[in-house]
Amino acid sequence: MNRGLLRIFDILIVIAFIALLYILIEPQYKMAKISTKRRKLQANMFTVKAGIERYISFHRGKYPTNSQQIYENLAELVIPVNPYTNEKIEVSDLVQFKYDLPIYVKDRSLDGVNGKQTGKPGQIGVGFFIPIGEDSIPTKYGIIGFDENGKSLVIKEGDKKRVVVLIE
Repeated sequence: MNRGLLRIFDILIVIAFIALLYILIEPQYKMAKISTKRRKLQANMFTVKAGIERYISFHRGKYPTNSQQIYENLAELVIPVNPYTNEKIEVSDLVQFKYDLPIYVKDRSLDGVNGKQTGKPGQIGVGFFIPIGEDSIPTKYGIIGFDENGKSLVIKEGDKKRVVVLIE
């Protein structure tokens, strides 16, 4: 009878040890998954930037005026995969918006123009500044990504947080 109690006690110790390991490791695992998806989103932002730069170089310095033009140049490079859906990014995943002032392109504040943009998780936002009277030709652009909550991708630098924005 004494041996039976020892075996049960040994099994309970092993189960408690496994549960403790799970409790300690599981939050770090979840954070690592989130971090990996955010890094993939940033990589997708750089790929979209490469597609825009490719368009500009093949069109004598002119910026693309719609998502289709950007997407066609992405297709020549590589179509990125949305880290939240694991599907290739479509034209509809390239969300376009307009900046009212050229300084807004570089705005990295959480409550600024880029920080207030929203989209579906994994989408890429491309904002263009178009000066008045310039025949609707963009002269500056900014690229943002949308995280798992559909908000602009934010990174923490020390005690401060900022929106990740890729600019020309």
